Amino acid sequence: MFSIDDLKKVKSISMSDYFKILKPVYVYLKITPDTSIRNYNSAVIAKTIQNLHKTLINRIQKDSKVWTFECPSKVSFYIYIEKNNAEFYFIVPELYEDLMVEKISSVWDKATIEKVLGVPLFSKEALKYQMNYKKEEALSLNLDKKCNEPLNSIFNVMEIMQEGDRVGVFYNFIPTSQRSWRKDYDRTLKSIRERQPIDREKFNLVYIAKTGFTYAIELLSDFLTTIVEFLGGKGKDKVTLAEVAITSLMLDDIKKPSKATVDKKEAAVLNTQILVMSESKDKNNMKSNAAAVAGSYNTISGDNELKYKRVKTEFNPTDFTVRKVDVNKMSIDECQNLIEIPGRDLLKKYSIIKKVDVLESPVPPELQKGKICIGGVTYKGQEQKAYLSTDKDFKNLTLCLIGPTRAGKTTLISNLARDAVNAGKCTILFDFCGNCDLSDEVSTAVDKVLNIDCSDFNTIQGLGYNEISPKSDNPFELYRCAKTKTSQLMTLINSVNGGESDLKARMERYLEAAALAVFINNGPIKDVFDILQNHISRHKYIKLIPEEQIENLQEYVMALEELDEWSKATKDNPSEIVGTRLSNVQGILNRVNKLKQNAYMELMLKKDCSSNINLVEEMQKPQLICIRMPEVMFSTEQEKDIYCTYWLTKIWGGLQVRKWNIPKEGDRVEVNIVFDELYQVPNCQEFLRSKLSQIAKFGGKPIISCHYLGQISIIRNELKAANSSYMLISGCDKDNFKELKEELDPYTLEDLLNLKRYHSLNLIKYEGGWAKFISKLPSPIK
Repeated sequence: MFSIDDLKKVKSISMSDYFKILKPVYVYLKITPDTSIRNYNSAVIAKTIQNLHKTLINRIQKDSKVWTFECPSKVSFYIYIEKNNAEFYFIVPELYEDLMVEKISSVWDKATIEKVLGVPLFSKEALKYQMNYKKEEALSLNLDKKCNEPLNSIFNVMEIMQEGDRVGVFYNFIPTSQRSWRKDYDRTLKSIRERQPIDREKFNLVYIAKTGFTYAIELLSDFLTTIVEFLGGKGKDKVTLAEVAITSLMLDDIKKPSKATVDKKEAAVLNTQILVMSESKDKNNMKSNAAAVAGSYNTISGDNELKYKRVKTEFNPTDFTVRKVDVNKMSIDECQNLIEIPGRDLLKKYSIIKKVDVLESPVPPELQKGKICIGGVTYKGQEQKAYLSTDKDFKNLTLCLIGPTRAGKTTLISNLARDAVNAGKCTILFDFCGNCDLSDEVSTAVDKVLNIDCSDFNTIQGLGYNEISPKSDNPFELYRCAKTKTSQLMTLINSVNGGESDLKARMERYLEAAALAVFINNGPIKDVFDILQNHISRHKYIKLIPEEQIENLQEYVMALEELDEWSKATKDNPSEIVGTRLSNVQGILNRVNKLKQNAYMELMLKKDCSSNINLVEEMQKPQLICIRMPEVMFSTEQEKDIYCTYWLTKIWGGLQVRKWNIPKEGDRVEVNIVFDELYQVPNCQEFLRSKLSQIAKFGGKPIISCHYLGQISIIRNELKAANSSYMLISGCDKDNFKELKEELDPYTLEDLLNLKRYHSLNLIKYEGGWAKFISKLPSPIK
């Protein structure tokens, strides 16, 4: 026997230590439709819901010493409508969230699925209708995957709703056993064959009347048959036909089942509750709104139909069943009629509905990290950052920014420049528009700025290529350096053509010879033009040619000597050089005169390069270099073009020298070169075109900003050939899309036209090919 003391020592055992009940926790998924939505395959979602059904045995598990019982779960689809809004939600068990998201995404691949904290609820005063089958559940509703009903008709309520009115449609899908379904189905079909009423509601006057009438017909049929046989006739068949005719006339249930009803026997069924809710300050509006939605289900009436009935119940979206609301056994295909979100036509008609206006695409993992951000991307409700490629083969490829005035290009350039400098890169900004407002704005975003003010006479630099300097005193190195300078100068002179073609070969030969003679002696550019027209200066430079360079320059000296004009020899006076054959170099001199028509260029020609900024050194610093060329400097567009071309040749020369001086790529600072309004300087654009495919090899990355691709027609084709990336900013011309249509597929012109303000459609080259996505431009820097 236990004593009282022994009993006190016994510890109580909690039931939860051995038996646990697992109740489902529900999460809310908000679905934002896309303009390309189709509801053809939403039965997949219904089928997935039904597959969540577990038998009682399967819901009981034992883990160690603990028995667990998993309560059954459901999935709900909820449509919430206001006067100027419509929202769509799934309420799903947390345990199956990933599965449901996957299935929803497979059906509506372009819709956005966002996890939210809850759904809009209705007050107790809201009017509520349940939707139930009129006839027994074996009979099917009409099935048409293409009609998008009843959603189309439900949305019509928005046209009669007033501000503050609210309507909700709640579909509660409860996975169920299929065990007794076929028996119930066969019972209904037997009733049809026997011409018995098949109203679902058995205890009302209509059903009682139909049943009584059926029995009366049977009694009458038997009575007439008996009389005919008694009189010796054979009229049984005729009486039966009359019976059928009368019964068919009186009872609309008696007919051949549709294919949808026939197929429903083998279909999986879902226990489905449908609740329509309406709320308004005006009771009449509340009733009319509810009736309009409830009446929408007439559009899917077939062998069966849904009728509405008022019900008083409390709406809680996470309850397993909605209390006091009848359950309908619906086939998976019938449920497809209910699981619908608006497609293109509905979204166009009701443009106020929040939607994904454009195709959403994810940012490739390779572009989700980097140094230079081009914007934020929303994909399936998730935010991602997009960056330019950091791959060594693609990071310096050209970037083309396309957008109209006030589209956000300047802010984008400011952000690109800031990110570049913060990442240890250099950005050179060509600014020849207005009062250099672009430079002013971009400079505010960057801490380290070097301004080269070309309009300041006090700090104006000499015209020359001081960056191109020999690495040593080696004769060949000195000769190579002179040749490089010569090439840059010839490019500049050819840009001063006034609509003419390049210099003729003979003149180019003279210019090259003069430049080499001057540059091998480290002379200034102005002396190149001087020795072309002054024989004294010419021969002075020829005599100064170092002895070790005579062989290299021999043919060029001969060319220069061809310019000498000799006097006629006489008996007393031998022939001698008296001048220059100016006709041989007139084309060059004409271009030099045009060069000197600009006061700034003329002053630069007269000034030496001793105080010039060395771009090679400056490129190696993480900073913004603004080459400021305000329009007040130029009286003609050609002057501007010449000036810009000079600076571009100077930068190109600097990039070449830098690669020569710093052969290891990792030691060279990456240089972004920004061009805006490039169409204003066609010769500069042509020079850039000729070097576009080479600049990347020298660590330079052109960033070209324009209003539309046709505006930069000279370089447009080369951009494609050079694997350039593109950002088509909201508002840009549709012709831009047409030019890149194949590359931008699957994006369409409509996606571009539907871009929100300060968004861009991007085609970015990276190691995986081409990334196509829409991003929101980085915000202005504060």
